[in-house]
Amino acid sequence: MVEIFWDGFDKYGPVNAYTSNSTMGNEWNSLPPSGYGVLVVGRFTGSLAFQTTYGYSGSRTLPSNYSRLICGVAMQSGLAGNSGVIFGDAGTNQCAVGINSSGKVVLWQGGLGGTQIAISSSSVTAGSWHYIECDLTFASSGSYTVWLDGVQVFTGTGNLKSSSNSYANTVALNGASTAGCTFDDMYLFDSTGSVNNAQRGDSRVETLFPTADASVAFSPSQGAIGAYYSLQNLTGYMSANILFLRKFTAPVSGTLNSISIMPLASSSGANFKPAVYADNSGSPGTLLSGGSTVTGCVSGTALTLPLTTSQSLTGGTSYWIGYVTDTSLAMQRQDASGFVTNAGYTASITFSSAPPSTAPSMSSGQYSLQVWGNVTGMSTNYTETNEVPPAGDVSCVTSSTVGAEDRYNFASLSSTPASIAGVKISSMIRKTDSGARTATLQVKSGSTEVTGSSQTPTTSYLYYASYQDTDPNTSAAWTASGVNSLSAGVKIAT
Repeated sequence: MVEIFWDGFDKYGPVNAYTSNSTMGNEWNSLPPSGYGVLVVGRFTGSLAFQTTYGYSGSRTLPSNYSRLICGVAMQSGLAGNSGVIFGDAGTNQCAVGINSSGKVVLWQGGLGGTQIAISSSSVTAGSWHYIECDLTFASSGSYTVWLDGVQVFTGTGNLKSSSNSYANTVALNGASTAGCTFDDMYLFDSTGSVNNAQRGDSRVETLFPTADASVAFSPSQGAIGAYYSLQNLTGYMSANILFLRKFTAPVSGTLNSISIMPLASSSGANFKPAVYADNSGSPGTLLSGGSTVTGCVSGTALTLPLTTSQSLTGGTSYWIGYVTDTSLAMQRQDASGFVTNAGYTASITFSSAPPSTAPSMSSGQYSLQVWGNVTGMSTNYTETNEVPPAGDVSCVTSSTVGAEDRYNFASLSSTPASIAGVKISSMIRKTDSGARTATLQVKSGSTEVTGSSQTPTTSYLYYASYQDTDPNTSAAWTASGVNSLSAGVKIAT
């Protein structure tokens, strides 16, 4: 293995989500607590980045012990303290590379602010993006070279370990103080193999999502329309005898069977009814479907409200979905500052006669509470796998057949790169049955399909990855056209 890990942070989104609320924890082992790690706008259009503050880290355990590592990462430091990348050995900080409060690039033994080994003569300004790269050998007299924006700033030998072991097996991204640091476009290589074994220069990790089915054998078990996730675990309040609606556009045709909501208070006597309305020039119009009363809810547990008559959805068409309750309750919001803020609509209504056949006049600008519809009968698979963030069981494809394979076509690269280090195939997977299962991540380029290493999913969702250094159809480095025309996906191996 030469590509140990790379990450563009785009698939965990959306923007303004706390990382503790995102799927970043399905790939990274530990994350900052709520509010101290946030997904923010990245350094390229349409991309995301990881921002951490107050000395908190996002860290991950590496797949092996490495005596030498080559790392690159974009950093945007607030210069309120030492921020950067920490390489560790099972809880002991071996050494760190980062930017100090003066904007200098520094190599420390131990963690950020440990014993200084080397420091740059030049400095960066607060809030500016820069690409930091390092080639480190973890030894008491280990060699090191560090680059800033592709230019070498220092090289030499020094004590690059603090434990008794001459290796690193963890990596952490740490941002200091209130201003913190934002990280993007990270790669991590070892020094083996014939490619991807040396410093690359300023690099971008561009995340591409499925745009069409290429060859599918899995079943789209369920899909979602609406706000199935919360960005920051914020609380909104729902008054008694209020109809709450939000407008969503169906990504694909299917059958809406129920509506789910997320209470943040428990009540054994609270009553709820679902409602689905047609869109009438941007406002809720005619009632399409309602449901019987559901009584009782548990804080932090999704409450599902079945529709009496399932509603057919047409892809690309907007619908208003929501509910009415007879009890004032705390509910979970989807929104956060700068994102889908106050997208809810409400109207006072009598619970016993709700929902009305025509939507009443409604007040806009209300909390964007979590509410989503549960859909079956979709005709495509890719629409259940390209959501950001991934929806887990709320929207997924499934199969229990050994040999079943789903491959998808993807969006094209946003530009033509000077060089492409490789392709990473990433999928969030879990198994739902007893016994062992294995899966492989597949890539097909031209007429050539290759199988990645076998993965063993657990009953919890985790990201699994496979790396392809070269285009299997040409055995040469990937080109933009090769990436743009590939298909990739998942196969059940055993």
